[in-house]
Amino acid sequence: MDHVLCLKNRLKFGVLVLLSVAASCPAQTGIWTSAAELAKLPTSGPAWEAVLLGASQDCSNPQVANQDDDTNADVLAAAIVFARTGDERCKNKVVAACEKLAAQGNPGGLTLAWGREVGAYALAADLVGYRPPAFETWLRNMAEVYKDDEGRTLQKTFKRRANNWGSHAFGALCAIYAYLRDETALTAIRAYWLKGVTGPNPGYKFGDELSWHVDEDNLRLFNPKGAMKKHMNIDGVIPDDMRRGGALQNPPGYTNYAWGFMQGQIMAARILERAGLPIWTVGDSALYRAAYCLQVRFENLYGGWAAHGDDEWMLPFLDRAYGTKWSGQQKKLWGHGKNAGWGYVTLVN
Repeated sequence: MDHVLCLKNRLKFGVLVLLSVAASCPAQTGIWTSAAELAKLPTSGPAWEAVLLGASQDCSNPQVANQDDDTNADVLAAAIVFARTGDERCKNKVVAACEKLAAQGNPGGLTLAWGREVGAYALAADLVGYRPPAFETWLRNMAEVYKDDEGRTLQKTFKRRANNWGSHAFGALCAIYAYLRDETALTAIRAYWLKGVTGPNPGYKFGDELSWHVDEDNLRLFNPKGAMKKHMNIDGVIPDDMRRGGALQNPPGYTNYAWGFMQGQIMAARILERAGLPIWTVGDSALYRAAYCLQVRFENLYGGWAAHGDDEWMLPFLDRAYGTKWSGQQKKLWGHGKNAGWGYVTLVN
């Protein structure tokens, strides 16, 4: 079990304890995984087969402006296969895709797509040892300089959008700053997010429909532990994406946006943990409570809320972080989501 679990019972001492523990956690080599870790894993079984299939895809046309482009995840799969087997063809796929993106410059489109797409390229480049100045500059520009078609940078999206837009930006920025080895920027975005979880709100803008917040005068990214409203348990609810299914009601109106939000969070949590800045236990383990709300409580009460489709990739990562046993035999369990994936990397003991 990863070292985050030893922190779970210490959160009651507050944020200062968490920060001091985070400062003492040693960073691991590799943003998403490393060749040394992967060398311990088998090259057989469903998790490996899923990665191998992803790595075999055509990666010659990366489209950061297309929020539904799977090339980013396939490039990450190619990097994993190279790191495990030394297959140079897979490394060449990663390098070619990154070179093409850097040459393109500002990809246009919206930061929702950027948040979903760009982080996996940073993870892949790190894993194959690709680190030219042109790609580093492109990543920095994607984070802080380039503006999308609506005039937003990825940084601005992270600091303003309290829903899946901002969450995907969070994951992407963690990948970018970890790749750039910019500890100052990485620590800063973690601190900003932490305030969004524990309060006071550092500047996130929430939608007008506030009924899913347990305290409409104290807005948070996640409802706090034990939150109840109108006789309904809303502990762990992600208010700004649950509103997409309508106002607070029992049963709730279904929306998949909450799991979409979680994709960015799980990506960020994995990266930050490996950088020695864990967030798994922040806010009474807010990430666990949010996942439990959807995967267990709402699923048992209403049906249809458990992770499915391209959200399934998060279950092995949640199981590893929290000791849950949510990974089953779903079709896409070992695949990828919109921004990252490949639970194969979680199999290292």
